Amino acid sequence: MFTTKKISLVAPRKKAVSASKIVSMSPAPSKNTFVRAAQKKSVETVSGNGAKKLSSTLNPFVDQFGTIGTYKKPRSFAQIERDCETLWGLDKLNAVKFIHYLRTISRKVQLIDGTTTEEAQKGGELKHEPIMRMLWLAQKSPDTFWKNIGWFVALGSWHDIFAMLQYDLAYNGWEGRVLDWNKFGEIIMVALTHENTSELVKKYLPQIKSISNCRTVESQANTMIGKWLCSLLFGKKESSYNYKQYRKLKASGTAHEWQQLISTKNFSAIEFDKIHGRALSLLVRSKFLKNQGLSDKYAAWVKKPETKVKYTGFVHELFMNLPRSLSSVEAHVQDTINKQFETLVEKGKSDRKENSTNFIVVRDISGSMTSPAIGVNMSSFDVAKGLALYFSQFLTGPFADSYMCFANNVELKQWNGNNALEKWYNDHTSAFGSTNFQSVIDLFVKLRRQGIAESDFPTGILCISDGDFNPTHTGKTNVDAAKTKLFNAGFSKEFVEKFVIVLWNIPNGFYSRPTAQFETTANETGAYYFSGYSGAPISFVTGCEILTPEQVFEKAMDQQILSYVEL
Repeated sequence: MFTTKKISLVAPRKKAVSASKIVSMSPAPSKNTFVRAAQKKSVETVSGNGAKKLSSTLNPFVDQFGTIGTYKKPRSFAQIERDCETLWGLDKLNAVKFIHYLRTISRKVQLIDGTTTEEAQKGGELKHEPIMRMLWLAQKSPDTFWKNIGWFVALGSWHDIFAMLQYDLAYNGWEGRVLDWNKFGEIIMVALTHENTSELVKKYLPQIKSISNCRTVESQANTMIGKWLCSLLFGKKESSYNYKQYRKLKASGTAHEWQQLISTKNFSAIEFDKIHGRALSLLVRSKFLKNQGLSDKYAAWVKKPETKVKYTGFVHELFMNLPRSLSSVEAHVQDTINKQFETLVEKGKSDRKENSTNFIVVRDISGSMTSPAIGVNMSSFDVAKGLALYFSQFLTGPFADSYMCFANNVELKQWNGNNALEKWYNDHTSAFGSTNFQSVIDLFVKLRRQGIAESDFPTGILCISDGDFNPTHTGKTNVDAAKTKLFNAGFSKEFVEKFVIVLWNIPNGFYSRPTAQFETTANETGAYYFSGYSGAPISFVTGCEILTPEQVFEKAMDQQILSYVEL
């Protein structure tokens, strides 16, 4: 079905063979304490450094929620199908909600009636993984797919519709299509006539190119989709006139007006606040502004105190491909990066709850963190640095603008600088050594024994790591050992019970580990599991209540638009 991508769509080929259904062997969660204890024993494993770990939380929903970072690199349909079947067999509604969560771009979402959600919806901000899961759903339960495709697009993009059609052609060919193109056509036609969606749909209408200019199977698929849409709009007869009408329709869209101005070389009419964040970053860091004589105009605009620069990308992307020294970064590029960082922080602070957990950020700076993070062009070390800088902006009191870093030992450090870039460049921490997570707890113990009041300590740590901790030599996981150590050092039972350890996984392939590893089961308190590159979901655990990993997952699935999802 979506197993083998075709080499070409021009010449007729045999239909791709569907992948056989894979039966999941993941353990099903049990409420019986004896059974869960036995299951927990069965999933015990070790990290790459030999620490006691669990290969599963005994809840596949929590397992997949806690391994989102591994989905950034496109996986095969067979792998995705296996995971979807597992969740579907346990809880169909949450399985569908989770697909939508994976796609959710963290922002206030505009609905088809023009209204927006009361709060920002937060999620994984992935593309390939949730789109392929939706393709699975279209085959597994077509009715459920069509009931929810509108919510999926709202949480993601109208481009997702065309991506699904492209995948269908690229893997199955025109004659072997498995999706219901008639229904897709109806959705697109309605959206093109609706005032709240028409401009966005026009923006993503595929171009129609000559066969000679279609050098990849994707470009061939896009041209076929364009011709198919042209036939729906202007009649089935292929003609240059109809194709011209189609091009005019696409060009009439205003969602990417700045691109049209560039294509017509009307550079002076470009309004910078109309360009979305990632595109603006690319333009600003390229030679475009200089070549078109727009450098001074842009520099004056971005420097204004009232200028807010849009950004919906990941934090780490702001710091990609920077020169070795801050002095080598042009002033207008600095202003852009700093203001886009401020945009992310302001959005995060607006979602922060009162009486929220007072986390201190902890960075893993061990040698394994220098390996490339899965699915991105940065190391786990640099991704963690970007997230640590972002999360540190939410700290208050004595730990404001602070973080801890650990390898063989731990240090408490300060971010130094007046803005994000200065703080980034002033941090000279380097990766080395092992992953001694217990050194973080040892510092808590040392300071407590020196007489520091319990009330002055942070009430939780947010550890950004690849998860391969050193062993504790106590026969316990690092989380269990940490709790015991805090209590034995004189911290009150109440403090220890409420002390939160967030393990934010930035996966890499240093140990070639095939599966994620956990510290507790899904119904135990003490640790929360996050993964991936969007920092927005941290708001699910910044409330004052103590949750289990299962409850954190349920909280993530209880957002406004996800509550509209139905079977």
